[in-house]
Amino acid sequence: MATKYPSIRVEGGFLAADVLDSIADGSASGQAPRDFGFPDKTSLLDQISAAWSDARSYWSAFERRVGQLKDGESGTTFTRNQWMVPLFRVFGFEHITLQEKASEVDGVTYAISHRAGSESDSPPIHILGAGQSLDKRSESGRPRLAPHSLLQEYLNRTEHVWGVVTNGLTLRLLRNSQLIRRHAYLEVDLRTIFAGEGRFPDFALL
Repeated sequence: MATKYPSIRVEGGFLAADVLDSIADGSASGQAPRDFGFPDKTSLLDQISAAWSDARSYWSAFERRVGQLKDGESGTTFTRNQWMVPLFRVFGFEHITLQEKASEVDGVTYAISHRAGSESDSPPIHILGAGQSLDKRSESGRPRLAPHSLLQEYLNRTEHVWGVVTNGLTLRLLRNSQLIRRHAYLEVDLRTIFAGEGRFPDFALL
């Protein structure tokens, strides 16, 4: 489903378009300064503007590195360390934790790269390299599923409600769902948000 925000796409009935509009205009619940941990008189627009400035500086360095990728290179290390982990911190996730080993559920392993916190039950965040696809399995055959499918199956088989999969260029927010025959997610085209003059309204919504 297309939205009026060029960088944001909703698939599979993940949420209704009017939900995005209500978040954007501040009428949705959870949109007061205190909901973000700020004093009541804080200007959220000022906070978002500061975050926008920081994020664009990270993007500029990341974009240069992406342009230097050679065929077959994944770019995983710089995508994670120089772009996505700093971006998540801009969004308020201070403890993006690298997973030292794959998670195991009923004897099946899930090589999810990070968690959105320091606790073992923190939501999963799977960060790939900019040279990798979210929808294609690695040519090596490992892991056994494409990144998007891997995270979705993990969510469906655990108590986690939501998770994120990204390669630094595209970010998808997934939720626990038994409707595995049809993908349902919110997709954000980070290149559209940050390239050139950028799209601040889309960033503010994100």
